[in-house]
Amino acid sequence: MSYSLARIQEWADIILNFVKENGLEDSVMTVEEIRSGIESRGTDLYGIDRTVLMRALKHLEHKGKLAIFKGTSTDDEGIKFSI
Repeated sequence: MSYSLARIQEWADIILNFVKENGLEDSVMTVEEIRSGIESRGTDLYGIDRTVLMRALKHLEHKGKLAIFKGTSTDDEGIKFSI
């Protein structure tokens, strides 16, 4: 399944709104927390396809909005927001 850059930008915007609405601007979260954490319940991010999420996160990293750092496994990948 391919995702257009426009669609990835839409997801990136959803992630930024999620971060701002939850006061997470200077927080660290794991990728799994974004996909299935308490804060994401009831949002478009809950249960998002991991590949789509990672593409949107990498897009935001490229724009300087966050940093992705490796954990001990792919489930531990961390995201440090700097919005």
